[in-house]
Amino acid sequence: MRRSEALVGLALAPFSALAACAPNISGITRTNGLPDHPTAFGSQLYPSDDVAQAISLLAGCGSTLVRVTASDDLPYFDVLFPAAKAHGMRVIVISSYAPQPVDVDAYAAKAAAFQQRYAAYDPMWEIWNEPNLSIYWGAAPNVGNYATLTIATAKALRAAGARDVLSGGTSGVDINWIYGLLTNNVFEAVTACAVHSYEKPSKALNKYLQVMSLLPRGTPIYTTEACVVTNNDQVTFFRDMWSLHRQLSLPGLVWCEFRDGSAGPAPPFNDPMGLVTANYLPKRVYFTAQSSLGV
Repeated sequence: MRRSEALVGLALAPFSALAACAPNISGITRTNGLPDHPTAFGSQLYPSDDVAQAISLLAGCGSTLVRVTASDDLPYFDVLFPAAKAHGMRVIVISSYAPQPVDVDAYAAKAAAFQQRYAAYDPMWEIWNEPNLSIYWGAAPNVGNYATLTIATAKALRAAGARDVLSGGTSGVDINWIYGLLTNNVFEAVTACAVHSYEKPSKALNKYLQVMSLLPRGTPIYTTEACVVTNNDQVTFFRDMWSLHRQLSLPGLVWCEFRDGSAGPAPPFNDPMGLVTANYLPKRVYFTAQSSLGV
């Protein structure tokens, strides 16, 4: 066991005990949470999604967030941002990938320029997607290198007017990676922590509690990716994940794929994880989200 792992274990023992008391065998206790601490819901969109249809359908189920990855396709974002704003949604922008080793100054400047272009729409930011995985980081994951990039980019974004800057969503609720961010002072620069969770919510609950115990007071956790394929019972997964977020008063939950057949690192995208079918027909999980959000 590494020293960091041992320190995490010591610090989190009380929260592990708390989670052990939770109903983590058959599922998460259904709850509406605290009314003064709402949870925003949204979904990831991809360039292949029709913006008008996707935004309209998301609004119809009560979504107030949409997550996209930054790119040089500015005409796409010139359409997306006004459409989202017209339906009362904020856009979470994932900063773009870059070849390793990353030129930190150039990377931060590019993100700041994107922020300045769309500042009127008050975008949220998430710095890099799943930097704890080599497939996305582009090299062996290194929390120190990521921390350097994130601190510089967060400072540049906030200087350009960004209000909400999240650390890059981790693949899984990666406690040791988040502890590394803490020890590298990342949470002095960003405003929130992002995680991704695809496992059964009752199993993930303990990890969420542990992360809550690590983060500086007042630092929220956003789940910027969560979902399962249709045949894994999306409805139960959504209900339990939504209840987990309401139980812990977490501020945001983003479904990983709006439309079947659009998510993943490379085609073919065969796993039906969306809220709607490939032809934009709402699925059972869409109506479950709609009901849970009180629409």
